[in-house]
Amino acid sequence: MSRASIVGMLVAAEILIVGMALYTLRGSAPAFGASVHGIDFTAAATAPIAAGATPHVVIDDRESRVRVGVSSDNLVHVRDLTQFRGAIFSSSSKYPQLRVTRTGDGVLIERPQAGSVSMDIFGYSTQTIEVDVPSGSRLEIARCSGAEVTGIAGGVSVRSQDGSVKLADLQGTIDVASDDGSLRANNLQADTLTLETRDGRIEADGVSVAGAHPQATLHSGDGSVHASGTFAAGGTYELSSDDGSIELRLARDADLTIAASTGDGRILVDGNAAETDDSSQRTIRLGAGSSTMKLATSDGSIRIFTNGASVQ
Repeated sequence: MSRASIVGMLVAAEILIVGMALYTLRGSAPAFGASVHGIDFTAAATAPIAAGATPHVVIDDRESRVRVGVSSDNLVHVRDLTQFRGAIFSSSSKYPQLRVTRTGDGVLIERPQAGSVSMDIFGYSTQTIEVDVPSGSRLEIARCSGAEVTGIAGGVSVRSQDGSVKLADLQGTIDVASDDGSLRANNLQADTLTLETRDGRIEADGVSVAGAHPQATLHSGDGSVHASGTFAAGGTYELSSDDGSIELRLARDADLTIAASTGDGRILVDGNAAETDDSSQRTIRLGAGSSTMKLATSDGSIRIFTNGASVQ
């Protein structure tokens, strides 16, 4: 046996040992019969589905990044772009296909959970699905590894286990959370808006929150929160971070009473600090102050821009 062959075998064995050790540290022992092998997967094609103009579309694939846009023919189109190259340590060489089912009120798109042991060793994998839906759809992404959603008018709910989320041109009730990843949003028109991440930055530009009882909550466990837009009178709003700065840019006709507080930082309104020595807490009234807004961070400065509105 050549020296190169021996070295190659030793490297492969070391990679396998490291992979098994990492999996064990996650809290489980490798399943009986697990081995290194090439994965056998070719994504199956899915025919377009007619589910009406306002279907409830549910997507559940925790391993994939999900991209959702608007279809041009009012049908639901599903494309599985998942690819694997190389070898994995797994109890099975089979990776599950997406299941697409017509439900009573829409479409369910789900991938059965893969085998108990699955880990990339060498090569690469792309786990992505693309879905186009009617613009009036109500979208629910129950699990994913990051998402991009554009153009949906019936409301959006997203839960990302690991990955950033990008949103654009959405309407309705919007509720988005990521366990680990940034949230970026643009041009959202919502009656209720919730953007939360345990670890990542939040950027929400062109937000408009309005309705009978408008509400907005933007919270980062570890990251800054930046928002701009309009917040209708009569609502309740909160922007907060456990560790990060907050920046809020408001329209000229803002009608808010803002309670701002920081554990370590300054509070600035249009670039100016309060005249008192205690700059860690400040109440700002804009217009009649009919809506309440809370800005709070444990560590970071708070900057508010009123676009020329009268500050009291």
